[in-house]
Amino acid sequence: MIIQRVSSTSNFITWFGSALLLALFGWLGWRGYQLNPSADVLQRWALAFLVSELLLLLLLSEMQRVTRRLMRELQQSQELKQQRDNLHSQNYQQALSTLNNIAASFNPDWREQLRQALQVAADYLQLPIAILSRIKNEDYQVLVHSAPAGLLQDEAHFTLGQTYCSLTLAADDVFAVNRMSTSNHAAHPCFRAFALESYIGSAVQVDGRPFGTVSFSSAIARIQPFSQLERDFVSLLARWIGSTIERRRYLEAQIEAAERLKKIAGQLPGMVFQFKLTPDGSSCFPYCSEGIREIYHLTPEQVKHSAAAAFALIHPDDLQRMQDSIALSAQQLSLWKLDYRVRYSDGEVIWVTGRAVPELQSDGCVLWHGFISDITERKKIERLKDEFVSTVSHELRTPLTAISGAIGLLHGEVFGALPEQATQMTQLAQANVLKLQLLINDLLDMDKLIAGKMQFDIQPQPLLPVIEKSLADNQSYARQYNVSYQLQVDDADLWVNIDSMRLQQVMANLLSNAAKFSPADTAVTIKVQQQGQQALVRVIDRGPGVSEAFKPYIFDQFSQADSSDIKSKGGTGLGLAISKQLMTRMLGEIGFHSEAGKGAEFYLLLPLISTADTTELTL
Repeated sequence: MIIQRVSSTSNFITWFGSALLLALFGWLGWRGYQLNPSADVLQRWALAFLVSELLLLLLLSEMQRVTRRLMRELQQSQELKQQRDNLHSQNYQQALSTLNNIAASFNPDWREQLRQALQVAADYLQLPIAILSRIKNEDYQVLVHSAPAGLLQDEAHFTLGQTYCSLTLAADDVFAVNRMSTSNHAAHPCFRAFALESYIGSAVQVDGRPFGTVSFSSAIARIQPFSQLERDFVSLLARWIGSTIERRRYLEAQIEAAERLKKIAGQLPGMVFQFKLTPDGSSCFPYCSEGIREIYHLTPEQVKHSAAAAFALIHPDDLQRMQDSIALSAQQLSLWKLDYRVRYSDGEVIWVTGRAVPELQSDGCVLWHGFISDITERKKIERLKDEFVSTVSHELRTPLTAISGAIGLLHGEVFGALPEQATQMTQLAQANVLKLQLLINDLLDMDKLIAGKMQFDIQPQPLLPVIEKSLADNQSYARQYNVSYQLQVDDADLWVNIDSMRLQQVMANLLSNAAKFSPADTAVTIKVQQQGQQALVRVIDRGPGVSEAFKPYIFDQFSQADSSDIKSKGGTGLGLAISKQLMTRMLGEIGFHSEAGKGAEFYLLLPLISTADTTELTL
């Protein structure tokens, strides 16, 4: 196109120049002829025109020749540039394709995967020796290699200074030399030992720390230096190798942790599980230990995608309670805890207990982590124990009542005066019978509370009269220890919903304990006050207090501190346990504050009701 335009321009200049010359020399010839009208004048100007025209044509012809030559050279230069660009593009596409093939490759054996990557990269770089090394201090280990047979072995060790990789680490970048013999590194020990002429390598980092190098080399020198594209290729390959090793390490750690968890979970009684509830209501067990075979007679695979098989085995009387407890735990993200029954297809029924912690997921699902264990034997033992306690308590009550009456008659000298020694014995016997009666009563109360058979008569009533009656009923007991009760009332008009008899029973336990453990000639303070929307009753003594070791167990059944001084005070170890159960049934709380050697304070909290509510109830 450019040559055609130059040719057209040359033709235009030729014709336009010729016309100008003709006009110029024609005008000059005409002027000359007017001054000297002769044929010679016209001939001379005609000859001058022809000579000028010839010179013009020669000049334009040379100009066209030079222009064509320049255009051909320019076209050749453009073609060469286009070829170089095409070659660069091909090399770039080849590099990308090679890296893509390397990244897409997968082999369960991580060494073979890396070896295949080294082979593909070596073919691209046309360098036969490829090495992935692991470097620790000065130890250079061939981790994986690709090379002609017999040249290298995996796990071979060299001194780092004897390898070109020492230069790579020092350069902290891609290090490349196309002809080592003529470079500044010709004296390097690696060249003297192995005569490797061409080399390119890059450092490999794993988890942000130096790991080793990846390098390619050949005993044949390269004519051309390594291109920037080849340097970038090796750099990207080193990063891929580093990330691959990181992923392999992470995967191996996960597999190891999963195996460890599987072994641990296999040794635990019952089953360890994850339970997932989706927003649409479907559920499954993403993870279950092998213990599910013992609990549900199912395999982990049977409930991995749907929990229907497990729910189908829950006892019909417990299924709704189970579903309600799961819904409540999901709604409040609170601890799920439940005892329920599992019924197998053959009719066998077992008791299990479950406990799990919920976690809200980003997709709206709720995932529980927990365990379920078989408590059938425990339930049997508890039932046998309850039946035994109930039977023994009832069977002992009648003879004890008779014994207590008989001893009372003797001690009251109904049948005549007794010798002094006999009087002391009857007094001792009567005291011990009383202790047995108290123990039996406590056992029966605890049995009823646990079984849910204790009757409550909860009514709205003023709190202060109940507290005052409790103090009056326990005054004689306090006098046995030379202890008095002092009542302090901050607010006398506090109304609560309680069973007055059960609250008096709680107060009797607190008051008797405070009297027993208070020093002689001291007072136990009882405070009645309001705390927010609750009534607060405080029983404060000046005794030895509660030891730190005993605090976690103070409300447990049959719990007593280990001190011999404390044990000598007597008691069944059931009073505080019964008090806690009674307060819970009345929607109240019981607690304590204590420091060893500084006395103890036990408190009761009960929800307040307004006097307006009590008026409506009365009407």
